[in-house]
Amino acid sequence: MSDSLVPVGFEQLPSTQIGSNADFDAIAKSSDFLPRLQLFTKGEMVDARLIPPGNYGIPVTKEEVTDLGDSVDILPLARRPKAVDLKDKANIVTIYDVHNPEFDRIAKQSAEKESGCMYGTSFLVYERSTGQFLEFFCGTKSSRIESKRLFAFLPCSQADIDSATARGENTTGMEVHGPLPVTLKSRLVRSKFSWHVPVAVKCSTPFSNLPPKVEVLAQIDKFLKVKSEGAAVVPDNGNTNTDRIR
Repeated sequence: MSDSLVPVGFEQLPSTQIGSNADFDAIAKSSDFLPRLQLFTKGEMVDARLIPPGNYGIPVTKEEVTDLGDSVDILPLARRPKAVDLKDKANIVTIYDVHNPEFDRIAKQSAEKESGCMYGTSFLVYERSTGQFLEFFCGTKSSRIESKRLFAFLPCSQADIDSATARGENTTGMEVHGPLPVTLKSRLVRSKFSWHVPVAVKCSTPFSNLPPKVEVLAQIDKFLKVKSEGAAVVPDNGNTNTDRIR
């Protein structure tokens, strides 16, 4: 009798699934929350050697992260303001309205050590290697400064120019264009402590794996229509980790 636990010849089986791989990936998602693109520098995942400092990754669970390396190509699609109070992990406060008093409270408390508060620009991006729509949140002091580099790569529509004009803003230099490819790298900052900050540089390689336009527009619409939540329970997959970034 053969010692083999699997009979031979199974390589010639007919198709063993109904639907596409993308269909199964979609229904296997643990939640409807937008996955997060994060630059890791310190924190539990780095301490556990799940990802090296200075690399970008997508937290999957508390024990798993998709390591994308120290450089990623993205297509910035939209931006929104965001403030998060993480002190109570069971009741996380997320605010998207800069005129909300809670936004101002969180912004002020973010300057305090170990406050659990963050605020800044939240970007909707499309990442090349994974083909995923992700949130890239620049919620720390250093990342807020660097996030300004990304603004020029966002799409600019005639509606954006008209809105800026209506607000009395200077529109000199604003031109209609689509999203522009960006390479995100990291830079090590050395002071009393050391940490990594994101650096955005122009990417000359066009994206060839974009999903249909209707899907891109749907993701942008969903991203911009999100409502502030007084108490939001989010997946405990590392997305709520401030990683002690300065």
